Amino acid sequence: MIFKDRLDAGIKLGEVFKLPKNSVIFAIPRGGVPVGYAIAKNQNIPMDIIVVRKLPIPFNPEAGFGAITINAKAIINPKFNYLLKEIPVENIALEVLNEVKRRDKVYRKNAPYKDLKGKVAVVVDDGFASGFSAIAAYEILKNLNPEKIIAIAPVCPKDTKEMLLNYFDEVYCLIEPETKPFAVASFYKDFHDLSDEEVLELIEDLKKNNLWWVDYE
Repeated sequence: MIFKDRLDAGIKLGEVFKLPKNSVIFAIPRGGVPVGYAIAKNQNIPMDIIVVRKLPIPFNPEAGFGAITINAKAIINPKFNYLLKEIPVENIALEVLNEVKRRDKVYRKNAPYKDLKGKVAVVVDDGFASGFSAIAAYEILKNLNPEKIIAIAPVCPKDTKEMLLNYFDEVYCLIEPETKPFAVASFYKDFHDLSDEEVLELIEDLKKNNLWWVDYE
């Protein structure tokens, strides 16, 4: 299966996986936002944005050695422990954290995350590669008292799904390839880098439809 774009992937994902009615979608920006948006609209479920980001490997920025949360918690992929003495980890983490904070301000106006008691938190991205951005999202959400935490994406490697099940109550992907190498982009015809403006346009539409979970001050 090749998706036309992220919206198409979200539509297909939403058609296959019916989320509990008490769900709140938490899309990982930027790529997860159109996917989460499509599911939110299709299933009439509110959406928030969970601002986490990959920590890129300097000589291979498409790959990451982990991810970082808005509260500066770095989740390191143990497969890359051997690299930690060879790359400027603190400098990379600080640079990425600054971008995470910028995105949170632009997309969510630095609003605090709301309590999730009685809710199912659903982490959505355009694909889980190593899965560490999803784990970073989990680290934030687990402290908000959700009933359970689910992770869904259009595509993820089978071994990544199995690893994520060590954290999430449920993990769903439409496509679960077993072969390597794996690249999320290879499953999309259009996989362009989204702009802030594209993300904000989707947020505005969610607001108009009373599907934006965030309360601004």
